[in-house]
Amino acid sequence: MARSKVKLAYITNDAARRVTYKKRKRGMMKKISELSTLCGVDACAIVYNSRQDAHPLDEPEVWPSRMGVERVIEKFRQMPEIDQNRKRMDHADYLTLRIAKEKEKLKKKRHDNNEKEFQLRMHDFMLRNRLPENLSFFDLNNLAYHTDMKLREIDMRLQMLLEKENKEMMMDFASSKSSRKNMNHFSFMEENNHNNYNSGFEMILGNAGIN
Repeated sequence: MARSKVKLAYITNDAARRVTYKKRKRGMMKKISELSTLCGVDACAIVYNSRQDAHPLDEPEVWPSRMGVERVIEKFRQMPEIDQNRKRMDHADYLTLRIAKEKEKLKKKRHDNNEKEFQLRMHDFMLRNRLPENLSFFDLNNLAYHTDMKLREIDMRLQMLLEKENKEMMMDFASSKSSRKNMNHFSFMEENNHNNYNSGFEMILGNAGIN
């Protein structure tokens, strides 16, 4: 059974939030350890508890160790700035990326909704055989645009069908021409054989003294 998709939103329930924090933190640390071991890469993690749940004296949890974290950070700082910024992402960058993706999804949904609305309107127009009087300039312009696009699709479809039909006709014509050629060749061979047979038969009769 597939898991239900988790809603990415702040958990307001204190107990549920603490349980989720411990579970997710443990899972993240495990994944980082596996990544470092399997791929042989330097990695580290620093996790701060939320302000509501943290104790004033709590230290951030680190992986693999405090010295290990300092070593990875120092190695990172020694890299050229262009390499440091490559594929670098902080919380603001992550949110910006998520917003851009959601905007793209919203744009696609709006486009799909506009297409469906247009199809419903066209169906209604065809049943009524007239346009509603309450259409705005934007609606009419949008309707004209979609109608033009549909007409272009129809023209392209007709062109494809016409090319397909012409291709099939050319193939049938070539096949028919080839068949006629074979028939003519067969008739010629049959007639030639018949003439040869008659000539041979007459020659035999002549040699036998039969007129």
